Amino acid sequence: MTPSNGPADLTVADLDIGYLAGDPILRGLTLDVAPGEVLAVVGPNGAGKTTLFRTLLGVLPPLAGEATISGLSPAAYRATHGVGYLAEDTVMPSGWSCDGILALAVAAVGPGADTDAACELAGVDYPTSRLAEKLSKGMRRRLGLAVALVGRPGLLFLDEPEAGLDPGQRIRLRGKVEELAATSTVLVASHDLGELAVMADRVLLIGNGGARLVQPPPDGFTREFLEETFLDPHGGSS
Repeated sequence: MTPSNGPADLTVADLDIGYLAGDPILRGLTLDVAPGEVLAVVGPNGAGKTTLFRTLLGVLPPLAGEATISGLSPAAYRATHGVGYLAEDTVMPSGWSCDGILALAVAAVGPGADTDAACELAGVDYPTSRLAEKLSKGMRRRLGLAVALVGRPGLLFLDEPEAGLDPGQRIRLRGKVEELAATSTVLVASHDLGELAVMADRVLLIGNGGARLVQPPPDGFTREFLEETFLDPHGGSS
């Protein structure tokens, strides 16, 4: 695997996502994400945020349309350059130390892996000799983020990254996302709209099978703004 030479670009055209046995969860998504952009993905539970991430990771095939990452299919980009992915639930293997988990990530990435830089950026400020299963939820999230960053990915997916973090850690995460955008294109899914208004360059609102791409409103995501947006979920994406 070759580490990326910088942030990736992402192009999505008429994408339908979901599972083969059912109807699409999200239909006709079209958007371009520029290198180094932070795109927030917001929607209610079941709207398709995680399914969208899995499709863009190349783990799940699209039902229609296509997505490309720096000119490659998601699976091809992931195989050649790697991507960073922090899943919504950070599950650590039993009996493994943090050092062992990081070493496993290094072995998967190969040349160019950097655990020290990844741990510093992710805020892993505790002894990594500890058993991962003994960590608090917030510590596990930070370790999971470090694992996602080991290969210096050009594309990074963060699914509910603030889950389990205390208020101070959430504030630090905002600053870290700005740092990450210097080397990665970042897609982040979260329910915390106030934080996203600060972190994101643009916000993709999804719900009821449709999507709408907006700029974070200067006054934050007010109830009126969200009601207007989700009452017209097919308001378009660009």
